[in-house]
Amino acid sequence: SSGINAEYGGTVRNCKTFRAIFLYCVVIKLLRPGPVDLNKELLFIFGEMWSKLRIFLYEVVVLLPLILMIIWTVAHLGGVDLSENRDNWHPILMLAGMVFCFFNAAVSFRMLPFEKPLKKKIHAALHITGSLCILLGLVAQFSYHQNNGYEHLFSSHSWLGLFTAVCYILQAVISVGVFQDFNPELNIPLRVRFKPVHIVFGTVLLIAAGLTIAMGVTEKAAYANLQYGSSSQWYLVHGVITTVFIALGATIIVLSDRH
Repeated sequence: SSGINAEYGGTVRNCKTFRAIFLYCVVIKLLRPGPVDLNKELLFIFGEMWSKLRIFLYEVVVLLPLILMIIWTVAHLGGVDLSENRDNWHPILMLAGMVFCFFNAAVSFRMLPFEKPLKKKIHAALHITGSLCILLGLVAQFSYHQNNGYEHLFSSHSWLGLFTAVCYILQAVISVGVFQDFNPELNIPLRVRFKPVHIVFGTVLLIAAGLTIAMGVTEKAAYANLQYGSSSQWYLVHGVITTVFIALGATIIVLSDRH
């Protein structure tokens, strides 16, 4: 203990966090028989702290576009309801499905500190939840257009969004059937062949989702400008939304390539 204090005491006395780490190392030194590598112990502690902090920061950034969209919709676009402002559900549900659920599912195997079977279930649950959000978002928009006599598919955002949504839902349903352990022995050869397709197609859908949302948010801002008048603060909001999820998408693609 005196040797530990001589080597680490002067540094850790100035900070409560480091003092707690120092005391942890002292306990480890006293309880474990034989030599203890304190450098490895410190690296382990900081590794655990960084792992939890990384997950927290990622969730904050993933939630940011959704929170900003809700604030923008409620404060500037007339709010949400099931009649006149039904179309305002569309961007909220699409961001919930294509950003929050999709982006969390994409990194679930790399970031979550659980065993692989639990990670698979979380991955599948996020994709199924995302599919439901996307489906409800499509219903909200198509029913709003139908009730108000608008054309359904009149822009690049509409066509690319419909393509992305349909492919995403199909990918989620097929992947749950292939990768979940309903019949493990039967599915093993199919999983081996389908996994590369699943990963590549998922990456393509991630890019398509990013493009779709970027066009959709810009389109929404343009219509809001015509209907409610221009406001620089809301253009800033939709710019932040677009920038955040494009940066997240690029990060996920880089992580996928590294793994």
